[in-house]
Amino acid sequence: MIKAIQLSKADNVATLLGNLRKGEEVEIISTENQTVAKVMVLQNIPFGNKVALCPIDNGQEVIKSGFTIGKAVTDIALGQLVHVQNVRSIRLDIPENIIELIIEEMEIEQ
Repeated sequence: MIKAIQLSKADNVATLLGNLRKGEEVEIISTENQTVAKVMVLQNIPFGNKVALCPIDNGQEVIKSGFTIGKAVTDIALGQLVHVQNVRSIRLDIPENIIELIIEEMEIEQ
């Protein structure tokens, strides 16, 4: 089973350690390599990307490594890819046309 790591107990996302296909289950592990949850992914998610560990409401902060990395711009369901299609960075303003290119290149389901 593919794993994803939750870097802090405060995180609402985990980073995938392999590629997952829609409907597959991912084992969420802590930094101590302890299983903390299992989540079914709602779309294809490539290695290194983030998966939602709980529902994240529109406007809610996205937390990774115990720090806010962005804000949700739509509601994000448990098991959904957390990326440019549903989050905006608090550090970098990515132009809409670049976001559209990323979504197209990654073939992100919306």
